[in-house]
Amino acid sequence: VAPKLEHADGAVIIRRNDTLWRISRRVYGHGTRFSTLYLANKDQIRDPDRIWPGQVFKVPSTSKEGEAADMRAMGEQMTAAPPKTE
Repeated sequence: VAPKLEHADGAVIIRRNDTLWRISRRVYGHGTRFSTLYLANKDQIRDPDRIWPGQVFKVPSTSKEGEAADMRAMGEQMTAAPPKTE
């Protein structure tokens, strides 16, 4: 049984047929920025060519080259922190 998913700012839930390249292209505008995603999640990724549906990856707000992440491009795959209640 997998652990319960937790919400986090700047994170995406991996779905079937996702690749680091595709996610990078959607978020940063360039597939070649996939190494930013890999380095941010290397504790979960043994092989960058094999990621699995249901994994939750952190997405840095900017790539190593300075492009800002457009998390809206990820649609429902994006997780968001629950609103803070006081």
